[in-house]
Amino acid sequence: MNSYKRDYGTVAGPHPRTAQAGFEMLLAGGNAVDAAVAAAFTEGVVEPSHNGIAGYGGCALIYRRKTEDVIAIDYNTAAPAAAFEDMFTIEDAPDVPAGYRVPGRVNVHGPLSIGVPGVVAGLCLALEEFGSLPLAEVLRPAINSARHGYAPNSANRGGIAGNAERWKEDFPETARVFLKNGKPPQKGERLTNPELARTLEAVAEGGAAAFYEGAIAETIANHIQELGGCLTSDDLKNYRPFTTQPYKIEYRGYSVYTAPLGAGGLTTLQMLRLIEEFDLTAMSISERFHLFAEAMKVCWPERLRRFGDPRVVDIDVETELSDSLTATLSEKLKAGLKSPQPGEVVYHEPMNCTSHISTADAQGNMVSLTQTHGGGFGSMVTVPGTGLLFGHGVGRFDPRSGLANSVGPGKRPLHNMAPFLATREGMPFATYGIPGGRTIPNNQLNISVSLFDLQVSIQEALDAPRLHTDGAEPIQVEPRAGEETLKALREFGHEITASAGIGGPGHGIRLWENGTYQDGGTDPRGEGKMITK
Repeated sequence: MNSYKRDYGTVAGPHPRTAQAGFEMLLAGGNAVDAAVAAAFTEGVVEPSHNGIAGYGGCALIYRRKTEDVIAIDYNTAAPAAAFEDMFTIEDAPDVPAGYRVPGRVNVHGPLSIGVPGVVAGLCLALEEFGSLPLAEVLRPAINSARHGYAPNSANRGGIAGNAERWKEDFPETARVFLKNGKPPQKGERLTNPELARTLEAVAEGGAAAFYEGAIAETIANHIQELGGCLTSDDLKNYRPFTTQPYKIEYRGYSVYTAPLGAGGLTTLQMLRLIEEFDLTAMSISERFHLFAEAMKVCWPERLRRFGDPRVVDIDVETELSDSLTATLSEKLKAGLKSPQPGEVVYHEPMNCTSHISTADAQGNMVSLTQTHGGGFGSMVTVPGTGLLFGHGVGRFDPRSGLANSVGPGKRPLHNMAPFLATREGMPFATYGIPGGRTIPNNQLNISVSLFDLQVSIQEALDAPRLHTDGAEPIQVEPRAGEETLKALREFGHEITASAGIGGPGHGIRLWENGTYQDGGTDPRGEGKMITK
């Protein structure tokens, strides 16, 4: 594998404009955090299906080469103060996988689905605490993209086309912003959002406070309440992202870090602990996938039954990653390996639309950042005069009452975003992540094993075939795994569904020799870009 010394660094992201925005910051003398924040703000403009400036939130990990430590930033959404456990009607629905439904899916689309958006506050906090460039400079690529236009990629064009008629009927402001003369944009056509450019300019001048207080906040709160939502200007004013310690395990000689709950990486760490006793390098792909599938079936029910906002739910991460709990779960794993069982669906959730960005500078600092609207186009509500399409933070809660992840005032929901960083003996090794709803923690298991056990390049790790289950059979497996693998998994006792494009597009960077030698990767399942120099 070829390695190259980088004079500036590497940026990998899901849209060419996103990667370019981050790399411009490296060329301007900025660090990996400057690059990640610029890329994330720009991503919030150019991939409106997956991400937005008013997306419900995200999380980031920052490795600082000078101090050889990792910091996490949590900017998950918070439910409005007026939200409560029984705010959604639940109907029995034996005809759907969940077994129930919320009439009209008002917990997912519309004003009641909107929590406090965390993206602006989280990115501004990251830049203020760990960046080196002025906010106005970092926001310039996003502002230019909104004002002068960008070409939506195929995923976003498809999403706009698929929702166009509904928007015209139910979300006219969203239709006005994202349709061109009432029609979805075609390949090569550019979209502009001048009102969003003005909102970003206000943030560039006044910082996060310009978004969460004053005229913009009043406009947001008034419109959402007029539509029947419960978000208030006080909810916006009182919102705070925060820095915290990441979760960490030692695996195969690497220190592996991920964002804390409500993020999804704890489940990946539990699965890594479960499989560590096995020699994965001696296994065929079908044997590895058999092991992975049973680890997923063990760990997902734990997640969906017990995990939630750690400020509300009694979860001790040391216990969750302890030898004792790992041994208990291992008994279930080994029973499943001998005789795979159907498993169970604890809570059905079909939503996935997210973006991941990885950056590294020439000094060896790294960032792994994932943020989201939630499902495609989030709440689908756009606030007039702002250009802001809102994520559906409240939609990330289980709408039923009495559960760990039920709705609560000010509560932060369980979500699936799971950025990862890895070091070896304190030195930077990798930053990587992926979108895809519940496939994220499982794909992060697959990528981690590719990097740590199989010792492949980051690009090969992203190229590798994937599988998914969140607790029950059938197991989804990508056809690129090969017909022999699918056949072997069925012979192990699994029910298999061939499913193209599980998750993605992921992005990552692998570093070595003090971080100055870097290789980046971008997922073949998407249209992202990796820039390095």
